Amino acid sequence: MIEKEILIQLRRGQTIALITIIDKSGSAPRLPGSKMFVGSDGAITGTIGGGRMEHIACATAVKIAAGDATPELTEIDMRGGGADGDSDMICGGIQLLLIERITPDMVSLFEQALACFADGARGGWLIDISVPKQPLRSFLDMRNDCSLPGLDCRAIIRGRYTRLIQANGKSLVFDPLPKFGTVVLFGGGHVSKEVAWLASAVDFDVVVCDDRPEFSNTDRFPMASATHVLEGFKNLFERIEQGEDHYLLIITRGHSYDQEVLAQVLRTPARYIGMIGSRRKRDICYGNLRDQGFNDADFARVHCPIGLPIGSETPREIAVSITAELIAARAGAL
Repeated sequence: MIEKEILIQLRRGQTIALITIIDKSGSAPRLPGSKMFVGSDGAITGTIGGGRMEHIACATAVKIAAGDATPELTEIDMRGGGADGDSDMICGGIQLLLIERITPDMVSLFEQALACFADGARGGWLIDISVPKQPLRSFLDMRNDCSLPGLDCRAIIRGRYTRLIQANGKSLVFDPLPKFGTVVLFGGGHVSKEVAWLASAVDFDVVVCDDRPEFSNTDRFPMASATHVLEGFKNLFERIEQGEDHYLLIITRGHSYDQEVLAQVLRTPARYIGMIGSRRKRDICYGNLRDQGFNDADFARVHCPIGLPIGSETPREIAVSITAELIAARAGAL
């Protein structure tokens, strides 16, 4: 989350220029909401897609960070064949960038955003760009039921993507805090250990559950925010949170445990449910669960065999396929 890095700089008394993609048309390398920031010394954190587009934006951002230029909206045309004959930008789209000056007196604003992020990310940035050279940034914390007349902020947060909107006679950018999601690993074996590292590396929160203490602890899973030991995988959600931003992975050491866990996770609103195993194992498990009242609509939520079909064999390769599928689920590409 780039706001964390920005806050570090602000607490050091540094002023930076924040570049945000706020709108796009056609094909472009990054979506609205993608960000990077640049210091007055030219140091860069993050990316908005690289290449010539990023180079142009950064050159302007250095001046804004140093106070030698005012904030601005800038449109980058990547359709090629422009007046300058630049053949490097041929993606075929147009990106609208907001480049702001972020100063140390905004520390409390970014602290508020980080606190909201830590408590479920139910909030977002509201930027008034009615006067482009004087953007006004504020933070809306949905935990406090904050809203604006004529603007359905909650719907935008659920949609996850940054929006350029007109409301109350103003031009506004609503930029929701990112929701990276929580991966819950049921089973702490070899594959789970590799998945935990990869999922953490792409910004998922990781929680581990096993019935054996030696397979669910912070020494084995130092990247996990929590580890649980639950006998027989019973009553999972008395200890483990559940929600629409959860990704539940069933990777236990036995068929009976997989079935036990699946019967519980199918009753949650999880964004993703995956179960390791062969199609034969899956069909046996589903057949047994039908006797408990589950049906085809329930089983349609389950990704089994788990992971994208990339011919993986080793635990690390299997983890790559699983993590790739998690990324696709988070992006709405499944």
